[in-house]
Amino acid sequence: MPGSALTADGRVLQRAITSGMRYELGIDSFFGASHAMRPSGERHTHSFRVQASFHTDSVDANGMVVGFRDVTNLLDAEARRYSGRFLNELEPFTRIQATGENLAAVIFRNLDAALGESLPGGPQLVTVTLWENPTSYVRVSRQEGA
Repeated sequence: MPGSALTADGRVLQRAITSGMRYELGIDSFFGASHAMRPSGERHTHSFRVQASFHTDSVDANGMVVGFRDVTNLLDAEARRYSGRFLNELEPFTRIQATGENLAAVIFRNLDAALGESLPGGPQLVTVTLWENPTSYVRVSRQEGA
């Protein structure tokens, strides 16, 4: 029955089904923003797609990694920081080039910090993938041991 707690038998079955599994959760968000390469690049706009991937080795009592809404809200909040903006006017891009590579790394670090604050002990952020157009992307992840 939807919304009801699992029976003891259901909990045993869920553990048997999920034992030894690794889970990856992916969410996407979209935003439009412009940037220019300094010192003389022309300002231009992209319709960005950003995807965050999370890993965990367990699910909760409901058989979920985490509520999609929880991580979607975090990624959407990060995307709203850039939506409709000229990236070169936002920190840290006033001091570094507003490249896709740098933007993806900044999003990764900001999202990772927000995840740790909002969902401690939850899934681990593994990658952030940023598309500047439908055919070109950059993917960032933590270096081994970092």
